[in-house]
Amino acid sequence: LGPADERTGLVSVNAHLSHDGHSVISYIQWRDKASWEGILGDPGRQERFKEVLTFATFDSIHCEVVYTQRNPALGEPTVELSADQDVFTVIEVARTRSRAQQQALLDAVTGPDAVLDATPGYISHSVHRDFEGEAVVSYSQWQSEEAYRAFRADGEARGGQPALPDGVDVREYTLKIAYVTETTQI
Repeated sequence: LGPADERTGLVSVNAHLSHDGHSVISYIQWRDKASWEGILGDPGRQERFKEVLTFATFDSIHCEVVYTQRNPALGEPTVELSADQDVFTVIEVARTRSRAQQQALLDAVTGPDAVLDATPGYISHSVHRDFEGEAVVSYSQWQSEEAYRAFRADGEARGGQPALPDGVDVREYTLKIAYVTETTQI
C-alpha cells in the first residue's frame, strides 16, 4: 500500500489474514470521519477500489470506536496493533436491522467487564459502531487461540453470551495480523 503518510488523515492500515484462509480483513484507522470521506472522493482511489473488486469480494463497514478495554494487569491501557505481536485476534461482526437494535446491542456489550479482566490470556477488546446503524464490530486480542476457546467454553458453561436482539446475525473471524503500515506524521 505504500507509506500511510501519502493519505491525509490516515493513521494506520492493518491487514489480518484469517486462520481458515478464506478472509482478509483490513483494520484501517483514520484521524477523523472527514478524512475518510475525503478519500472516497479521490478519483485515483476510486479506480484502485474498482481494481480490488475485480479479484475480491469487498465488504466495507465504516465504524467508530465506542468502547475499549485492556486487561489492567498488562499495564498501559492502550490497545496495540502490531505485526510483531504473537496474538490471536478475533473480529465479530454483528449485523443489525436498525439503529435501535444497534444501540440495544451496544448497551449490552460496552462497559467494564471484570470477568474478562480475570480471564487468563485476555489482552484487550474494542467495540465499534458503524455509521449506518447496521453493525456492531468487536475486535479482541488474546494471548493464544487456546485462551480464547477456553473463555468461550467457560461462557457457554455459565449460560452463554448476552442475548442478542431478534434478527441480529453474528459472524466470527479468527485472524493473525500480517502487516501494519503507520503514518509518521502527527
